Amino acid sequence: MNNKLLIKYGDLYLKGKNKKHFINSLNKNIKNALSDFQIKLNTGFDKCVIKFENKNDKDKMINILKYIPGISFIIPCKIIERDFEILKKDILNDLNDKGTFKIETNRKDKNYDLDSYSLNKELGKWIIENKKDYIVDVHNPDFIINVEINKNDFIYYTNKVKGISGLPIGLNGRALVLLSGGIDSPVAGYLLQRKGISVDYITFITPPHTSEESLNKVKSLVKKITLDGKINNSSLYIINFTKIMNEISHIKLESYKIILMRRAFFRIASKLSKIIHSDFLATGDSLGQVASQTIESMNCTSSSISEPIVFRPLITFSKDEIISIAKFIGTYEISILPYEDSCSMFVPKNPITKPKIEKVIELEKELDYLDALIEVAIKEVIRI
Repeated sequence: MNNKLLIKYGDLYLKGKNKKHFINSLNKNIKNALSDFQIKLNTGFDKCVIKFENKNDKDKMINILKYIPGISFIIPCKIIERDFEILKKDILNDLNDKGTFKIETNRKDKNYDLDSYSLNKELGKWIIENKKDYIVDVHNPDFIINVEINKNDFIYYTNKVKGISGLPIGLNGRALVLLSGGIDSPVAGYLLQRKGISVDYITFITPPHTSEESLNKVKSLVKKITLDGKINNSSLYIINFTKIMNEISHIKLESYKIILMRRAFFRIASKLSKIIHSDFLATGDSLGQVASQTIESMNCTSSSISEPIVFRPLITFSKDEIISIAKFIGTYEISILPYEDSCSMFVPKNPITKPKIEKVIELEKELDYLDALIEVAIKEVIRI
């Protein structure tokens, strides 16, 4: 195969008259992600072709492209002039592995002389006549030879790498994700990215109770989700929560501590979202997974703010489903490192699972300095 990658679009086929705008956004994202490589990008209506200079860059680029939202398949391919004799000889020369095969033709130019069935038949006959170790198997072949008939050329390939589909980042607004060092919230951020959303992150630290390793863990998670900024130029906002946590520790009902803590998280994130122009907040909440993720607890937490809206991408996911995605995107091994975040360190022994909003408001009235401390925390935010 020569130095070309065929990129098949993901959910862009749904976009009708807006498709050109979506394609332009995806192409921009691809160029940004592959800025370290020498490439040329040629765009079509349902695909684009990346031509690269160094054949040793192919696998590196594929490993980036397969995580870019908006891409359905990444295909190492060969593009040749539209001459059937040249096609036959090229495919024959490129076949290496012995085994059974099948030919699938996509006749995009309906004016071409041979229909798909005839081309499959003629090409298959040519291969088995010249390669005695090859056998046609249309039901369960070892590999498939794909041929696209375009107006000006043939494209053929035998292998394709699945992308994550979705929509290009930057098309569906901006989110601020409350990020802990756990398994769930990084997956929530990834799922939002896949829907074309630009994602920033906010995390809370409680020095000296949380270590530098704990913060580095969160930084590593953001780098992993964004491929070190190649597919999403995210910011991480760090909030020192120590004084607020000390204030919350004064309440008389310890079982409510986690609810008050999360309400403070939301109030800080809400205020920050207005400053950085985020369209909504998001969390890694999964219904019923822990005490703070019951319906009652989430209602109490969300009621602490009037805007923006709060998304919970994982609300119906099982833990196994979340872990599976975390392993796929490479965050799982980071998330299970033994460095505790501010949430886990201050969870009471018996957290309440069905808090009453009236009681929450009553308890917050006991915290004379909470509002002032929240304002100070926002002013002292650190942005990475």
